[in-house]
Amino acid sequence: MVRRILLFVLSAALIICSPAGGERVGECDTGDDALRGYTPTVALTVPPTASAESGITLPKIIDEQYINAVKDLLDGVPYACALYYVDLETGLSLSYNPDRMFAGASLVKAEYLMMIFEMIQNGDVSYDSMYTYTSANKRGGTTKIPEEHSFGDQLSLREIIEYVVLHSDNTGFNMLQVYVRSLWDLQPWAKERYGTVFAYEGCNWLNARGVAECWKEIYDRYASGDEDYQWYVSLLLEANENKFVKGGLPKDEAGESIYEVAHKYGKDINASNDAAIVFYKDRPYFLCILSDYIGMNSQSFMNEVSAEVLKLHEYICSFDS
Repeated sequence: MVRRILLFVLSAALIICSPAGGERVGECDTGDDALRGYTPTVALTVPPTASAESGITLPKIIDEQYINAVKDLLDGVPYACALYYVDLETGLSLSYNPDRMFAGASLVKAEYLMMIFEMIQNGDVSYDSMYTYTSANKRGGTTKIPEEHSFGDQLSLREIIEYVVLHSDNTGFNMLQVYVRSLWDLQPWAKERYGTVFAYEGCNWLNARGVAECWKEIYDRYASGDEDYQWYVSLLLEANENKFVKGGLPKDEAGESIYEVAHKYGKDINASNDAAIVFYKDRPYFLCILSDYIGMNSQSFMNEVSAEVLKLHEYICSFDS
């Protein structure tokens, strides 16, 4: 008989400790143990008012096979990783190693842009604000602005945001930091808004809990009809191709995911990351996967994790009539 984990719907949190995974120290590493060394744990949490506020029926017990399938994948890799899953309609969440810091790579652009939208909504800047592309703005890596524009060209804030989201454009990202708002502001902004800790020590450091808090707000504002965030999510749905979370979802005959995915991934010599809103029927969910590994099996690993999280989400949703 399959053992089951009691989930107290009024207030539940299950902690399963597991051995720490192998540590890979990338070039972004600072040697500061405060940024590393967390013992991986799995925590399943249901907010006390989840069922009452959402009107959705949640299971009173969770078959542990769904949680263990995710945990075993995360425990089984020889590098550090983290996960945060949230049922966006109820707040039920599953986390693994959520407070360990990882190099953010381009994933940081998604959270940073929330500060830009805040400035737009406060009237500090507008989508029509114009900025000059100069040689000092040009960056390597993923960037399209240098291919499509010449030094001295004027780009609107709307155009730059589109480049940053759709193409993860490093040149556009630099222009935003120079002309609109410093990336340094992200750390105090996130701390004040969510109580989460991001950092800059040699590079940008993020944790899965903080990323999840940002993306829950992205979804909440989108779902509430906020026009800026509806546009933002529409861009995230079209963001440059990546098969991390999306690649683990079921596909149609053309090989495309049957569910829409609004995501931002990050990948460089220090990290393979993805954060995604998966529009599963009428029960969308959020999934963030962070790791300090980049290699041939990065995509297959995230695909497997994504597939197992979908099974968990389908199981949870099956209890609502």
